Amino acid sequence: MFFKRKTDPVLAHAAEPAPERAARPQKEKLSWFEKRDRRRRKRKMFEEVLGWILVPAFVYLIYLGVKSVGGIPKELVDFGNELIGIALKSL
Repeated sequence: MFFKRKTDPVLAHAAEPAPERAARPQKEKLSWFEKRDRRRRKRKMFEEVLGWILVPAFVYLIYLGVKSVGGIPKELVDFGNELIGIALKSL
């Protein structure tokens, strides 16, 4: 120990008044349920932000892919129409 703290009598003789310690409020103890709820809230927020970034990026990349190929081939359009027709017939 190189330095010792000043004791109260030494501080009383000093020209400056003794600093008062601010009472820190005790942190509330969280139950396991509250801890889990806070973790879930953080995770949901992260997933929302990720979704707002990734979904437009995927849509844009699909658009670029279709544009680079030269459009959607007629066979894919026909196949999509058949799937929609089958789905609507089953209703």
